[in-house]
Amino acid sequence: METTDTLWRYLCVVFLLSYAWQLVIWLTGGIGSGLFPVLMLFPGVVAIGFRLHAREGFRDVGWGLSRWWYAAPALLTPAAVILAVGALLLAVDLAAPSQRLFAFADGMIEIRQVPFALGNHRQGIGFFAVNFVLSLFLQSCLGGVVTIGEEFGWRGYVQEKLLRRFGLHAGLLLLGVIWGLWHLPIGLMGWNFPDRPVLGALLLTPLSTVFIGVYLGWLYLRSRSIWMPTLAHAALNLSASVLFTEIEMRGDTLPLQLLWIAAWGFVSVVCLVSLDRTMPSLWQAAGRDAPGPQGALQAA
Repeated sequence: METTDTLWRYLCVVFLLSYAWQLVIWLTGGIGSGLFPVLMLFPGVVAIGFRLHAREGFRDVGWGLSRWWYAAPALLTPAAVILAVGALLLAVDLAAPSQRLFAFADGMIEIRQVPFALGNHRQGIGFFAVNFVLSLFLQSCLGGVVTIGEEFGWRGYVQEKLLRRFGLHAGLLLLGVIWGLWHLPIGLMGWNFPDRPVLGALLLTPLSTVFIGVYLGWLYLRSRSIWMPTLAHAALNLSASVLFTEIEMRGDTLPLQLLWIAAWGFVSVVCLVSLDRTMPSLWQAAGRDAPGPQGALQAA
């Protein structure tokens, strides 16, 4: 019960401070405000305070890289999602390449606007694929400077407590809902779904964070490292930016948004099945003394 009370106190503080900051964002230009990235640090900063106050320490967060190979699904899953969504929309002729970021001609690709690690010159598909993955990795490492704030809070602090109290499935899904509602004020400002801010804030954003949250939670449990969901979160932000910039819908943007959410829904189902196969008994009953994520992985 004490752990549950602490969790709700933590969430109250995070939501109060974050919603206040989102009011400041609205007053200083909305989602285009330079203060926007700071919002991502609040869950982590508050988690540090709660850990220090409760003398929990920080060792159980998972700072190592012993399972470094999970960097592959952290980077490649977001990339695979945007390729699948984009290819499907182009195949059914609902969209066309905007060519704002990439120009395609004679089997070659020219990279525009965004600097790539191996250069922006005209290049073949194979070279471009290597260039894209390397650039995604380097830029995701830079993006991790801010995504660590959310991941340290949501995955590194809240996830274990929810899984202990509600079990694996319900815990991960509830965390996704919490994460989605945390975005509510900026959602109403038009973040992610500018054409449908109310629908986006109340339904589409929580739905997407539930699915993406399962994937990030799976990555955290599997890798035993906070750095993997941090890297994946940054890669996901970059990949989404590429998709929504490069794909130009011929009509309504809603099919693109729904297909993006559905793709992550598929990924989340695969992640839950994977966890069920390896940890079937550790998280079955909500409210029992199940081990935390690190203990669960060591026992599996």
